[in-house]
Amino acid sequence: MIGAPGAAVPAGTRVPAGLGPLWLGAAIYGLLLIVGERLLNDPDTYWHIATGRWIWAHGAVPTADPFSHTLAGAPWLAHEWLSELIIAGAYGALGWAGVVALGALAVAASLALLMRSLERAARPTVALGATAMAFFLMAAHLTARPHALALPILVAWAAALTRARDGSRAPSLWLLPLMVLWANLHGGFVIGLGLAGALAVEAVLTADGWRDRRTATRSWGGFVLAAALASLLTPQGIAGWWFPFKLMHLGFALDFVGEWHAPVLGPTEPLVLWLAALIAFALATNLRAPLYRALMVAGLVAMALSHTRNAELLAVLAPLLLAGSIPSHSLPIPLRPRGRRGNRSSVVGVAFLVVAATGAASFRGYAHEDPAIAPAQALAAAKRAGLTGPVFNDYDFGGYLIFEGAAPFVDGRIDLYGDDFMRAYAAALSAEGDRLPQLLARYHIAWTLLRPEEPAAAALDRDPAWERVYADANAVVHRRR
Repeated sequence: MIGAPGAAVPAGTRVPAGLGPLWLGAAIYGLLLIVGERLLNDPDTYWHIATGRWIWAHGAVPTADPFSHTLAGAPWLAHEWLSELIIAGAYGALGWAGVVALGALAVAASLALLMRSLERAARPTVALGATAMAFFLMAAHLTARPHALALPILVAWAAALTRARDGSRAPSLWLLPLMVLWANLHGGFVIGLGLAGALAVEAVLTADGWRDRRTATRSWGGFVLAAALASLLTPQGIAGWWFPFKLMHLGFALDFVGEWHAPVLGPTEPLVLWLAALIAFALATNLRAPLYRALMVAGLVAMALSHTRNAELLAVLAPLLLAGSIPSHSLPIPLRPRGRRGNRSSVVGVAFLVVAATGAASFRGYAHEDPAIAPAQALAAAKRAGLTGPVFNDYDFGGYLIFEGAAPFVDGRIDLYGDDFMRAYAAALSAEGDRLPQLLARYHIAWTLLRPEEPAAAALDRDPAWERVYADANAVVHRRR
């Protein structure tokens, strides 16, 4: 709903530093450890770990592809280098349990920060409900990859900016180190810059008189400029700015990857249920957001409708953007704060539970052997058969090949391969015309590692120049006769 912004927390009102967010974060952390294998169901995790290992071994960030045999030495921007270094370190320390714990901790911390920020503007029940819906909406994209490590920064950055804007003041320059860290962890830092720019425009447009408008332009404009300069403090420099836009300009390659598809809307789709909950809350509480904030939320909805992976942006940013418009009857009630001893005991208790849960997860371990992305038996059979040389592999098998030290034909780095390469690959995989034999000859392919249901696998079965040497329910291996 559009209209005047809701009342803010009255000046001088002390909002209690409740421990609800802390316990919520601990609960989410424990839940994610229990279902830890779900955080490992993405083939890209494999090559992220391999990249981190490469950085550890060489003491440098790669600027050219060190993994594939098709584009070896081609320019490649390892823009998530710091995340990959951290993930590889977690794997080296605790194996897959370390990777799961790292991803779970990042997600839990982001949701705890979100709830704590919302508690400043709404009652704990409202804050908890919004945080629960955020978790529900982002759950499908929660994997142990760099974007998960950047989630706490996204929440902290957005919460600080919206709090500054709702308080009619400029953001603190102490946020700039956060931008430096974000830019080295994940390319989503451009979302942070975009949010700062959008709120800066809002500050200027809603200022009263030219004096306030000039002040807002100077303060917010200076912050946005400083944040943009801070984001350049990466090994890639200004090239890191262009990477997200280059990625978004891909056409066929983006369509090839499931997380870049538009969601299939239906009555049980999380995005539909989330939007229904937002509408119900707005109607029940008479939520009236300023026009500019409503447009920003509408933009986030459009992004989520365009690409499934953008749902997490809507999940965490929309509640923060609308928090300043919470109606007065939903504002937090001042409570008597707990004593320091009680707070300290609770914090120690939560910390103990987190450490104990991490230890239990490490003792239990995680058998990351999902054959849909890790064809371990097929690769072992290929090694026993003495297969060497260039391989033609299924897209989802590329990350595992890199992890095991084998150079793939293709993997999840679509920014490296581009539209033309992926179009030719898809045509060969579908066995269209003579595309498959042409591609196999062009790249001197010696053996293949494909899914049994792929048309290319059936075509190789019919080709007298090739023979099948191994097959199971998830992978089939062929070699040249």
